[in-house]
Amino acid sequence: MKLAQKHLLVVDDNAINVELLTDLLEEHGYDNVHGLSDSREVLGYCQRHCPDLVLLDIRMPHLDGYAVTEALKAHCGEAAPPIIVLTAQIDDDTRHRALALGVRDFITKPFKHDDVLQRIRNTLEVEQRYQRRTRQAQSFKRLADEHSQALDQQLRTDTITRLPNRRAMTHMLERAARDKAPTGLLFIAIDQLDDVVRLHGYAIADKLLLHVSQQLQGQLQSDATLGIWGGSELLVILPETSHERLTGLAIGLLECFNQDQALEDLLLPLGARIGVSRADQGFDPERLVHMAALALPHKNAPVRVQSYNEELETLQRQRLRLQQSIRGATERGEISLAFQPKISLSDNRVIGAEALIRWDHPALGRVSPAEFIPLAEASGDILAIGEWVIEEALRHIVAWRHQGLLNDHFHIAVNVAARQLARRDFADTLLKTLEAYEVPTDFLSLEVTESGLLSDMHNARLQLAKLAQFNIAVAIDDFGTGHSSLAYIKTLPFSTLKIDRAFVMDLEDMEVDRHLALAITRLAHAVGCDVVAEGIETKPQADYLRSIGCEAAQGYYYARPLPADEFFDWCAQWADAHPSTNALEPTWPTTCSTACANGSTI
Repeated sequence: MKLAQKHLLVVDDNAINVELLTDLLEEHGYDNVHGLSDSREVLGYCQRHCPDLVLLDIRMPHLDGYAVTEALKAHCGEAAPPIIVLTAQIDDDTRHRALALGVRDFITKPFKHDDVLQRIRNTLEVEQRYQRRTRQAQSFKRLADEHSQALDQQLRTDTITRLPNRRAMTHMLERAARDKAPTGLLFIAIDQLDDVVRLHGYAIADKLLLHVSQQLQGQLQSDATLGIWGGSELLVILPETSHERLTGLAIGLLECFNQDQALEDLLLPLGARIGVSRADQGFDPERLVHMAALALPHKNAPVRVQSYNEELETLQRQRLRLQQSIRGATERGEISLAFQPKISLSDNRVIGAEALIRWDHPALGRVSPAEFIPLAEASGDILAIGEWVIEEALRHIVAWRHQGLLNDHFHIAVNVAARQLARRDFADTLLKTLEAYEVPTDFLSLEVTESGLLSDMHNARLQLAKLAQFNIAVAIDDFGTGHSSLAYIKTLPFSTLKIDRAFVMDLEDMEVDRHLALAITRLAHAVGCDVVAEGIETKPQADYLRSIGCEAAQGYYYARPLPADEFFDWCAQWADAHPSTNALEPTWPTTCSTACANGSTI
């Protein structure tokens, strides 16, 4: 807007002064000039038609210029129009008081036309620049707010699925907690997504996650919110605490995974598991999510939906306590080895023993390897335990040999965990340990599980091949219970297959188990391997295994696991009870395996 178009208001109790200024301004092109002689009318006028500038007399009856200025500031605030004071005398008190109220300038009476016009022009220009910058600042603020809102929305949105992310879901839970609103959670873990990444790449995996999230979203009602919690974890928040509805909804969502996911020209298998938690009133958001995560069934569990209960948390706390306690258990003397004899089925000779790891916790008592070995593998403590087991087994070999209890044909096999076998220096470290204890390499052999091989097949092949060069034999433990593959039997340097107890326990009653045991034995012999059967508990089991050519057996039918100092005594008693045999002179290399992997829980 041009200055001449600005709305000016002249206020003076002397009508002549009002007319004089109005005529002057109109003569110089200002076409929107108005005048008032009663100061009491100024506030109402400005509220109806706020002017761009007020020329205000300071000394007037009823309300002087100070009172008018204060009234405008009080009622209009920052929108109050700028003011130029009209006065016949500008003393210091008048100047200071007016400036303190925020007036822009002063015009003295009698009026000097050029001075009046210049001061009005200056004030209007300054005010115009101020208003322009104010509008710019407001525009910038609006843009900044919009950008901030867009950024906040972006920060709360998963870039792949466009679903709320963990930040947004956390805020939603916090709001529900503040409002003490009943809340239910479904914690969804998607399985096999990592396999898709490895086989097809991240682009396909991202599209698959979007595809699955859209399917899940289609199963939910409007009161449920689906969001991303982690890379392959989703969360559903509902204003619902009914166990039946939450469980029913979870089962319905799992139907999305009953068939392979059709994506482009691919059919991709995915699985899912769901943990459920709920709170009827105020709750801790992090705790509620933790409860749902605790309820999440394990991958191999028979159920795919599970609700939180206190027993689950008790078990988890016990697992954490065990995981913390296992570290340093060997240094504290809590770990020991027990030996279960192995018997030659052809002539009943003792040909070795399996060394089983035992943990006697000072507070918890005897802890099963089935409980603590998986925890040690997950935490990495299995590496230290595995080293201790190897050295402890070698210490027994050295001691027994010095005592003349064992001859050079007695072999001990150490069962190696997957994380041990995955180490690039495993073979070198083992060979150095054997050298340090001055134990010949043919005194030691290894047992590995199928899962241990599959975790890193390439490195396993390298490590086992190097050990085979030094005549360290290798056995496959628990054969047939994992991902049995004829390929690794052909390519890896094995000398023994161990039939798992799962195929032995029902030999007397189940014809299919007898066929499986026979098939494993024939397979082993076909590739040049011996066979050891675990878990023998009855004479008919031993007789059948002998009849199909199984070389060795172990189990409670012969002896329970024995402490090291009792093992030789038992061997001597066995030799006395079987005078046709020599308990300490086996005729074929056998193994004494340490329970450092899955299945070694006897």
